Amino acid sequence: MTSFIDTHCHLDKLESTPEEAILEAKEAGVQRMLTISVDEASLDFVSNAVRQFPEVYGSVGFHPHDASAMTESLADKIRQLAKEEDKLVAIGETGLDYHYMYSPVEVQHDVFRTQLRLADELNLPVVLHSREAETDTLKILKEIPLKHFGVAHSFTSSFEMAQTLVEMGWYLGINGIVTFKNAEDLREVVRWLPLDRLLLETDSPFLAPIPFRGKPNKPAHIPTIANFVAELREISLQELAEQTSENAQRLFKFEV
Repeated sequence: MTSFIDTHCHLDKLESTPEEAILEAKEAGVQRMLTISVDEASLDFVSNAVRQFPEVYGSVGFHPHDASAMTESLADKIRQLAKEEDKLVAIGETGLDYHYMYSPVEVQHDVFRTQLRLADELNLPVVLHSREAETDTLKILKEIPLKHFGVAHSFTSSFEMAQTLVEMGWYLGINGIVTFKNAEDLREVVRWLPLDRLLLETDSPFLAPIPFRGKPNKPAHIPTIANFVAELREISLQELAEQTSENAQRLFKFEV
């Protein structure tokens, strides 16, 4: 069976239990999942899940929506969790989101910088969230050089930002949005994107691909996204699966 990695999901937010989601994912060929924290409660979930489930790895951080709740003690908690648990393989998701503005701009900037510095200190890659904030995102990324860069998750930004990030050494996370009718700009990016910089993700339970749009997403939908991307790139599903899994392994250093 073709083997995949879901590099961005939220197992704590699914309608099913983590056990059910993992079993269904494995039956679909998704052998590893990276579950992502966004706030204090999910920090605890992620750190426990990676110990409980062999297939699950984690990233620890604060989403820009929740930046206002980030404190120095929580930054210390992220640092300690990442130091103590090898299966916590990244920092984030962190970044900037100007769509809803749940946290003030300057707070988002400060918390983003804090987490970038944490990632560099811990020698870990970053899971980046950037929505309607291209200029400031790139400005801060250039301000704080990183050893390991990371992935621009759920990439929907401009072609120019895609080029800049790839030139800087970043990967782009592609999910079900690429299947949406109004996503031709993203499909243009995916056709261009060097294959060794492409990661597959679901962002489940959000952003289910067509034909599941409008329903909760899940890691088991990775093959649907992969089939679409393989056809878009005019390559075999097996080639896409092998290359994207190799990319994920290279970035996140999953245990073999």
